[in-house]
Amino acid sequence: MIDNATFDELEPKIPAQRDTVYTAWREALSTLSDEPATLREALPTPADSRRMRDIQVACAPITPLMLRDNAAAIAANHVLIADIAGIPVGFVLASISEKHSPLFVQVVAVVSEAQRRGIGLQLLSAAAELEPHRDIALATQKTNLAAHAMDKRFAESIGASIHRVNLGVYPDKLLGIPRGQGYRVWGIKRG
Repeated sequence: MIDNATFDELEPKIPAQRDTVYTAWREALSTLSDEPATLREALPTPADSRRMRDIQVACAPITPLMLRDNAAAIAANHVLIADIAGIPVGFVLASISEKHSPLFVQVVAVVSEAQRRGIGLQLLSAAAELEPHRDIALATQKTNLAAHAMDKRFAESIGASIHRVNLGVYPDKLLGIPRGQGYRVWGIKRG
């Protein structure tokens, strides 16, 4: 059972065809119900680290991390996981900094089988509720028009405005982006 396994037992197998945890999860995604997603805070356990890793693999260009690295990210940040009928379908990773004031949304990931259900917006809203008095900073690749459209809808949904921020205003690490990959930084100013 995945919930009681250790980091070593759950570390992905390569090639992916040999990874029974991943293939079972992908099969479960093919039969998703129509019920709404529920969100929960991730825990730095092997099971939640693996759930996060599988979503990272399914949502390119997100870089998949080793399970212990995901556990460290969960422990140090706000990470919420979206499930549909107990099947993980997405997550959001957001962080705060002592030196910089906004909430940094580093990753919003929803697997293709669960997209167009409002889960990305649900994840963004829940992350924003964790830090209700902070403005929000995030980055999208210039070519990812769907992500930027979701960011605009999110800003509108909380009665905020979204504006472009120059690269370098915030450290790339806090935004969760690598330089030279065509990212634009956005700020969401809350009332």
